Amino acid sequence: MGKKLYFFIFSLLFTTAAFAQNATLKGRITDKQTGEALPGAVIHLDDHDNAVSANGKGEYALVNLTPGEYKVKVKFFGYSEFEQKIKIAAGQIMVLDIKLGLKTNDLQTVSVFGKLDKESDAASRASEKNADNVTNVVGAKAILQSPDINAANVLQRVSGVTIQRNNGGDDAYAVIRGMEPRYNNTLINGVKITSPDDKSRFVSLSVVPSDLLQRIEVSKSLTPEMEGDAIGGTVNMVFKDAPDSLIFNASASIGYSAIFLDRKFVDFSKKDIQAESPYDKIGPTYVPLPSDFSRSNLDFKNITAPPNTLFGFTYGKRFFNNKLGILVADNYQNQYFGDNSQLNPAAEDPNNGFKPYLTDIENRTYSNHQINNGLVLHADYNFDNRNKIILDNVLLYTYFAQAFLSTDTTIVGGDAPRTIYMGKPVPGTGSIHQDNTSSTYQQFLENLKIQGKHILTDHLLLDWTGVLSDAANKAPDRAEYTTNKRISYEPDSVNKFVSTPYYYDGSTRIWQHNEDKDYDGLLNLTYKTKLGKNILELKAGGLYRHKERNNYQNQYILFAPGGNNNIGSRQQFVNIYSVRDSVINPNGTAGYDLNNYHVFEDITAAFGEFKLTVDKLDIVGGVRLENTSQGYHFLQFEQDAPDNVTKSYADILPSLNLKYRLNEQTNVRASYYASISRPGYYEIIPVTQPAGNDGTSDKGNAFLQHTTSNNFDLRYEFFPKPDQELFIGGFYKNLQNPIEYQFVDSYTYEPVNSPQATVYGAEATYTKFFGNFGITGNYSRTFSNVAGTYKDPATGNTVTQDRPLQGQADDELNLSFEYKNAVKKLFVQLAFQYTGKTLYRINQDLGGDYYQQPQSFLSLSADKAIGKHFTIFGKFNNLLNTATIIKIDGLVNGHDLTQPSGLVGIRYVH
Repeated sequence: MGKKLYFFIFSLLFTTAAFAQNATLKGRITDKQTGEALPGAVIHLDDHDNAVSANGKGEYALVNLTPGEYKVKVKFFGYSEFEQKIKIAAGQIMVLDIKLGLKTNDLQTVSVFGKLDKESDAASRASEKNADNVTNVVGAKAILQSPDINAANVLQRVSGVTIQRNNGGDDAYAVIRGMEPRYNNTLINGVKITSPDDKSRFVSLSVVPSDLLQRIEVSKSLTPEMEGDAIGGTVNMVFKDAPDSLIFNASASIGYSAIFLDRKFVDFSKKDIQAESPYDKIGPTYVPLPSDFSRSNLDFKNITAPPNTLFGFTYGKRFFNNKLGILVADNYQNQYFGDNSQLNPAAEDPNNGFKPYLTDIENRTYSNHQINNGLVLHADYNFDNRNKIILDNVLLYTYFAQAFLSTDTTIVGGDAPRTIYMGKPVPGTGSIHQDNTSSTYQQFLENLKIQGKHILTDHLLLDWTGVLSDAANKAPDRAEYTTNKRISYEPDSVNKFVSTPYYYDGSTRIWQHNEDKDYDGLLNLTYKTKLGKNILELKAGGLYRHKERNNYQNQYILFAPGGNNNIGSRQQFVNIYSVRDSVINPNGTAGYDLNNYHVFEDITAAFGEFKLTVDKLDIVGGVRLENTSQGYHFLQFEQDAPDNVTKSYADILPSLNLKYRLNEQTNVRASYYASISRPGYYEIIPVTQPAGNDGTSDKGNAFLQHTTSNNFDLRYEFFPKPDQELFIGGFYKNLQNPIEYQFVDSYTYEPVNSPQATVYGAEATYTKFFGNFGITGNYSRTFSNVAGTYKDPATGNTVTQDRPLQGQADDELNLSFEYKNAVKKLFVQLAFQYTGKTLYRINQDLGGDYYQQPQSFLSLSADKAIGKHFTIFGKFNNLLNTATIIKIDGLVNGHDLTQPSGLVGIRYVH
């Protein structure tokens, strides 16, 4: 026992002495220009397998080194490789701080050695500077400190981008350079996503929580490797991925919408809403009774709106000597918001030069409850320095409930027009209709992407991607009932104005659901070599996508069968529970509804691309071929509508991007690219949808053609400091067969092809700091011209008149004033936004187009760090209480007011 103890002590002393003679190399790895840390940079020694990654502060340490000479190597994505010989002595602790410079000519998609931090403002500016095409980037840091809580809000801060609202009254769809959403492409992690919308291709960006994003990239010109259906541009939402050191962030906030300080929130019961219609639940032989349809979801209650609440967390870490990276992030948003609006339908007066006049005054209230939940899972595995596999799964869930109440007062016409007294209509008389609608839906959007990157040789890279994208919408039992009364003027009566009771007219019930699936495969091969002092990169690849979309709809009509309490043939309305209905169509519309359809689309694409770097000039060009085959068929036979319609077309899409580096801080760009815009799936189906809340219906057009465009760009870029910039540029687009919606009667509009359109304009972006104060602004001026076809109501002749492109705003301005104090750990931002006059909707008659009036918005956000880990913050929007106003020939057709909203919260960062 004693000998063993002596031997153990001797061995311990010997080992300790030996380690005492070993050496340590440590230091910090930073950006040469900015001084910012580069977490994840990999440092190793020649012939030494103990490679390490820099931590979140850029620090590294190589310990227990045998004394001697080494070659230190550092590799990091986006930066030039670092090499330096050192000689280290026994017991020495050597400090070596390493500064890396950006490298613009490497294979940017090859590296598996580490990741450039894409979240900082400096990284966003570097991405814009080094990009092969015209690009704007908003990083996670800027998103976090902005007043915005979803991707749509963030995008409206980008130069040349405005946001179009959805039917819920929320900001939703990106309009880039005056090009409405149909002309733009929406991606998740670089790949197109499916849409849960039952009509369009695009996705409401209001359902994407901004806290899940690493950055948003807006590409305004295309390279051959990018999909070609982006005339306006491409919005790429890059979600968070695995960090190079442990992170754990969490946040919670609470807020309120000011509209519910002035009125109550209108609610209804959801517990009795039936997931399936009687036809689907029981079968076609069953004859449903009125009692088979719930009533509680039409029993509206005024309540105090609950507060808005938001929660989120992010966890990420690397394992197994940094080979495996994992990140999980979740964000939950529970919001209550509303809209007070007025819709005033108009008609033409033949006795007054066919000028429009108002036929109704319709006052509306919307009460919306929306839950968004986004879940992100990222995993990547580095097999070695040449092979890497990446998995990204993004799941977005939305629950939406809306109570829509409308009171429509007839001015002219209708079933009970105004009383005429002494030859003139009496204000306040006529029929008054009340429409009350409850609707709910659940939307799911999941995007699963698996990607591999493989360096086959020193010159050759293979990368592949497989994607399954699935979106679905379930909208059970959209319920509506209508009542009406009449007010007449009787001068001999005591009160002069006499009103009847409200009478019940009937109700409708609609069940609708749809699903959209994409199966994508992409394969690219990149070859890079030197030609003397020049660098040549060749790239070729292809894409195949198969899409399936199915839509189901069944509508029931319930009608009041007769009198009540001896009130003639009309049934007096007391409450929704007392009404007596008859079901007019026992099976609903399931057997003949043309909104039951199947749509498919197959896209096959191939491209060839080159990038030649000659001194200070980068030339990126090539050609892309895209073949499209799309069609539809109805799920039941319909004699009066064409069925099993298929159309195919092919497009050759060349592009050329030039970037000349005047110096390390300045670029001049010029680009050309050809692109297309495909019709929406529903738009090629010649059916009419039921009227929406605005009283209008959509009708498809089987003869609709896809749009093609030639696009040109010029831009001057100046980056005086890593987080500062100055852009000045211009653009021109020539569109053939642009798709626009046009009224075919007073309440129905359909997509049509105009012959051609031109869109052109100028943009400027500026960011600069003066000590603690900074200013960020961008301005764009856009012009467009379309030879519109109209009917002259006076003569009935068809005439042509130039007008703007639908959805194009003439002026767009964003201006932010910022205060940053690193010592006090305080950030404040005041953001102003102006959007000019916009063509909202096209009328078939000359002089009857609808225009959205200019709008100004003001927002405020602030962050204050408390201690090492906590930050309190606030976000406040629409502080000017700006309304959305639609006019036709000077008359107010629509007036929507949402009022300000705000939230305060706390954030934890590990």
